[in-house]
Amino acid sequence: MSPFISSAAFLLAPSIGFGETTASQNKTEVPLTEVAHLYPSNLIALSNDPNFSQIAFVVDKSERTLRVYKSEGELPQLVEEHPTDIGKQNGDKEKANDGKTPVGIYFLMAKKTQPEIPFELYGSLAFTSDYPNIFDKRIAKGGNGIWLHSVPDTVPLTRGSHGCVVVRNNVIKDLEKYVRLGQTPLLIAEKVEYLNKKDYLDQRKKYLDNFESWRHAWQYSDIDTYIQFYDPTFHNGKMNHDQWYRHKKKLKGLYQFIKVELLPPMILRNKDQVVIRTIQDYQSDLHQDYGEKTLHAHFSDSVGFKIIREDWRPLKKETSN
Repeated sequence: MSPFISSAAFLLAPSIGFGETTASQNKTEVPLTEVAHLYPSNLIALSNDPNFSQIAFVVDKSERTLRVYKSEGELPQLVEEHPTDIGKQNGDKEKANDGKTPVGIYFLMAKKTQPEIPFELYGSLAFTSDYPNIFDKRIAKGGNGIWLHSVPDTVPLTRGSHGCVVVRNNVIKDLEKYVRLGQTPLLIAEKVEYLNKKDYLDQRKKYLDNFESWRHAWQYSDIDTYIQFYDPTFHNGKMNHDQWYRHKKKLKGLYQFIKVELLPPMILRNKDQVVIRTIQDYQSDLHQDYGEKTLHAHFSDSVGFKIIREDWRPLKKETSN
């Protein structure tokens, strides 16, 4: 069976919008001993595709805890957890040098070791993040240099950082085996909300149904439905919302057919922010491409997700003999 999503892969949602009433009404605050039996609501879906990380790091600022989750079918499996340090100041980061750890969806981008970083400040190993991300830049959050790094054993893990997520030296060495640069997510929440299995799967299905409705409208050139998934402020670096709409209308007139196959996606959320990554196999009578599609969107209960940014990068398609 093909791993790609087709129109039959998910039951289509009856409309573009979707809600999270069930999930939001069943948010659960739990002691650490019970977390393994529940699932973080900000980790909607992890992909099993080898192009993506099958691991996610979830940081709870209120508990000062970093948890490692692994893709296990439809459910994320808790692999391990570690104490962590965060910024000296409470709240979400807003500007440079405010001593706060940002809240959001980030990815680990580069690895740093000695002599590039001083051991007494960053320990033996550090990973940079993509803070400020697309959402942060849109609301003019300031600062940079938010890392996941370690500290020497002689430094208290409760001293407070300048905004980074900090763990012990032995922990960062353990976490290194999970990191895929540019792909491993670092989800940071003020307080992680947990769902039981049923509510987690219900929430997951709502997102996947919405995602499939977007794909379905695209493939069948229902451009007026398709464009409803895009926020008026959408910009992909080349085209704004109106230009994107006209571009898609033009392609509809040129192509006799299109076929859009998408791998089951990675879906991450922070409050109303959503990041979706998937592998796209696009075919038409005039054009074909294969690569990684990344969507940044906002969502609400009333209208579902609204895409603010869409990016694509080519990948080499493996063929079987």
